[in-house]
This record gives sequence, C-alpha cells and structure tokens, in this order.
Amino acid sequence: MRYKIGVMGKAGRSRGLPDKIMKAAEIIGKEIAKKNCILVTGACMGVADIAAKAASKQGGFVFGYSPAKNLREHLEPPISYPYPPNDTELIFTGQGKIGRNALSITECDGAIFIGGGIGALNEFSIAYHEDKVIGILEGLGSIVEKILKIEADLKGGTGKEIKAIIVKDKNPKKLVERVIEEIERKNEKPRREIPITFKNERGKELAGVLHLPEKQKPPLVIICHGFQNSKTDRKFVKLARVLQREGICAFRFDFEGCGDSEGEPSEITVKNEAADLNSAFKAIQKEVDVDLTRLAFVAASLGSVAVSQFLSQYKIPVKTLVFWSQAFNQKELLKKWYTMEDRKEINSNGVIYKGGKEIGRDYYLENKNKDYSRILSKLRSPILIIHGKEDKDVPLELSYELKKRYRNISLIVLSKTNHKFEDFQSQEKLIQQTVKWLKRYL
Repeated sequence: MRYKIGVMGKAGRSRGLPDKIMKAAEIIGKEIAKKNCILVTGACMGVADIAAKAASKQGGFVFGYSPAKNLREHLEPPISYPYPPNDTELIFTGQGKIGRNALSITECDGAIFIGGGIGALNEFSIAYHEDKVIGILEGLGSIVEKILKIEADLKGGTGKEIKAIIVKDKNPKKLVERVIEEIERKNEKPRREIPITFKNERGKELAGVLHLPEKQKPPLVIICHGFQNSKTDRKFVKLARVLQREGICAFRFDFEGCGDSEGEPSEITVKNEAADLNSAFKAIQKEVDVDLTRLAFVAASLGSVAVSQFLSQYKIPVKTLVFWSQAFNQKELLKKWYTMEDRKEINSNGVIYKGGKEIGRDYYLENKNKDYSRILSKLRSPILIIHGKEDKDVPLELSYELKKRYRNISLIVLSKTNHKFEDFQSQEKLIQQTVKWLKRYL
C-alpha cells in the first residue's frame, strides 16, 4: 500500500444523496483502491460508506475511524453508523465526532472532499492546518467550495506558514490522480545536506556542508568562496543543490576566519587558504566515497587563487576548473583597492577596516607584489572564467588577458552584473553556465 487517502463529504442521514455525489463517491473509492492506496473514512453513512464499499469491491483496504468506543456503540443510536464493508479495519477512537475527525485526518497523507456540510468543513480545517494534500471535487456547491472562493484569506492569522496543497477538479478519476501526484511530490526524499566540521593545519575548526547525491561513488565539485565571504552565499547554495540533483557530490565550506569557521579575518592569507583547502579535501574523503578521477573546483574571486595554489602545491589532478570573477593579479588589484593612506595604516596598525572587511597586514604583504596567474601555466585542465561586465572590483580586462594568454581558458561575460553576481537573472545564468560546463567534463 502506498498512501492513505481520506474521503470526506456529505453524510446524508436524513435523506438520499444526489446521484452526482453518490456516483462520484463510488468512482473515487474505486480509484483509490486501484491505485493501491488505503482509503480512510469517518466510518459513517453517505459518501464515506459508498466510497468504502466501492474500494472493498475493488479489493482495496479501508480504515474506518469511528467516534464510538466499541462496535455496539458504533451501530446503535445515537450514532447509528453502518456496519463496515469487508476489508475494513474499524478503529474505535472513543473521541466523539470532533476527536474522530482530528485523528482520521492526521493519519491521512491526503484527503478528498465530496460535498458536505459543517462536519466536512471541520475536517477540511484540520487538513489545512496539518499541511495535507487536499482534493476538492468541484461543481457540488459544498461549504468547502464556498470557503475556497475566499482562499486568499485562509493564509492569514494562522501564526505559522501553511504548506497545505489544494487540488480542484470536476473529474473524480483525475482528482484522485492529481492528489496522489501531489502526495508523491511532498514525499520526495529530502536533500541530503550533511554539515561537517574538521580541523585545519593550524588547529582551527572549519565548517562545511556536503551535498550528497543518491548515486554511488559520484564525481566531486569543491566550491570555494571569495575574500571574507562564506559558504552560505545564496549562489553557492543554489549551485550545490543543482549539482546534487545532477548526481554530483558538492562541498561548500568556510575558510578560516570566515562564516562558521574558527579564526580571525585579519589572519587570512592565500597560503593559509590553500592549506585549508587541503584539509577540506582530506575531510571529504573520510566522509564520503567519491570518484577522485572526476574532480572539479568552482571558486570565486580570491578563492580562485587559493584553488590554483592548492592544486600546484599538492599536485592534485583535476578534470576542470570554473572561476567566477577571478582575482589572480593581486599586485594590480591591491593598487586599485588600497590608497597610500590605507597601506600606511595596514603597516602601522597591522589591520585596516574597509568595505565592511578586516584586512590584515599578512595578507597585504603576501600579495602586494604577486601575480598568481603564472600558476595557470602549470594547470593543463580546461578552465572556464565567468566575469561580470560591470565588475568594479576586478576589471574585466584582466580576464580577457588570461584568455589571450592561455589556450585552455574559455571566457563567458555576463552583462549588467557586478563582481558578486547579485541580481537574480545573472545568478541564474551563472549557475546554468557553470553546471553545463562541469557536466561536459565530469
């Protein structure tokens, strides 16, 4: 049995039900059984009884939630509910009709409403607050249908985010199919995002997140943020989740002094970040079995420098690299970023606070005369650089120069976006182009 689907609606104790409702209840009960799902009812007359009997004839199984304490109380006045059909598991709640409604709806994966009055409205309200998949058979003029005409008002005043899914259809068979489809979507396996911590060579604890696909021994992409950014930057999270869906293991983490990792921002250097990357690389291999013959890196800004330094220093073979807003020519960039007064302050105080960042003397002295692009001559793997046309931090011309100098470099320029690719459309293009490139080589 796959799912439990409730059928609620008009009871029809005092008079016969309209033919349209009776026929719909029979079709829906039969379809639920044919789809190998369990039918859940309130064990009462009317819609519930008709649907249960139809499911039973089809060889289906029924859970009937009775408000009574036992079978005698269930059958005799004042309840006077019908004797359940074959293959029905009668559940005596002893909670009365309101309590019964809460228990039966809570146990359902989804609920279908066929007409009904106040009782059905009570069940609908419970299903709505319990974030169930709710199917409404249209065209019957029920109270629930009338309430749904002001559906927008349902979202207010609940005190919590409502995640109920409402499906409406005039066709009983199609309604069952659509309800099951929505239940399946809600029951998809959750993302396998595993937070891990590990120590770097300096004894600081670093934090990262593994995005694990279902396939065995997947390729690996390590995502590296830029200067004093973090793994929680939305574009890194989006990229990791897309890669996971494509069957690729992705790992995003915070360098020392950034995000959730220990350390001070003023102590950041390229040398330390390359060592952090080595610690991360080892930590990943302890946590998950990946195919290291299909290894790639995605790095932003200064992260591109750290990745290249790591690959060169530790002799790690790699399939491909993707650099966003690369910052290899630190010598030219530091001249652009820091005034003479800034340099004097760094040298005298050991740190400067600029643009919301804490820049330490070690980073400045390490990089003031460095152009790391020479490392690229040692990297034979195909490299994609993606750069924003409106990048004010790292001039686009620096990426054009690298493309001219190295045959293994491809360049994509995204118009109307900056160094951080902050606007939604550019971010979507950035991720799309990155994933397309990685899938070509992994």
